[in-house]
Amino acid sequence: MKGEESQIQNLLQLPVRHKIPLQHIPRREATICNVDSMLLFPSASSENYVTFSRSFPALPELSVCLWIRVDVGYVGTLLSYATEDNDNKLVLYGRNSSSSSYSSSTPSRATLDFVVGDPAYRELPVDSVLDGCWHHLCVLWSSIQGRFWHYTDRRLTSSGSRFRKCYEVPGGGLVVLGAEQDSQGGGFDPTEGFVGRLAGFTVWDRVLSPGEVTGVATGRGVPRGVVLELGDVDGVHGEVQQVACECLEHCS
Repeated sequence: MKGEESQIQNLLQLPVRHKIPLQHIPRREATICNVDSMLLFPSASSENYVTFSRSFPALPELSVCLWIRVDVGYVGTLLSYATEDNDNKLVLYGRNSSSSSYSSSTPSRATLDFVVGDPAYRELPVDSVLDGCWHHLCVLWSSIQGRFWHYTDRRLTSSGSRFRKCYEVPGGGLVVLGAEQDSQGGGFDPTEGFVGRLAGFTVWDRVLSPGEVTGVATGRGVPRGVVLELGDVDGVHGEVQQVACECLEHCS
């Protein structure tokens, strides 16, 4: 007995890093481990939005990818980028209404307006993401080609041409997630807010290839050319919560 007590006492005196756990605790299985963190938007409110410590550079082409889990029957505003002279330089926008500033969509067809330099926009179909599950979205645009591409869960959902050819999204503005700016840094309307979870938000200064889109959606790293990501968040406003979760499977 004394020998056993002596062994236990010696173990307790060891530095924490040298102690061996009595049983192995397995890590939760995960495959999509390139998301950095998750933003939780609990309700539609003009107070719930997120800002960043830096802005875009001037962008003649771009790619925006993110994971979303929508908790209501519409997508709401994912991204709003405004400058001093125009509050709609780059927007991914939907709201809880049958009418829209840009769109004539009906309640039976859920869409997200992809705005590049107000008033130019294209409607992106998003019915498939309204099932309460995680979905991966990527929206790509090139002024050189005047084209856009929209991917949902790695599949090309829509695309088009003659869209803002030779235009350049200016740098130096304010990036907001979860709310649509009617003036730089303000003018938020709760009917336009995002309700749900958002993870892995990333912006690139180039058009990703189809293979790169698939790689991001399946957790195979982050391609070169990143100009903004969730690690650059500096303001979490209202009841929004930012939760660290490297893997999507751990973002609940």
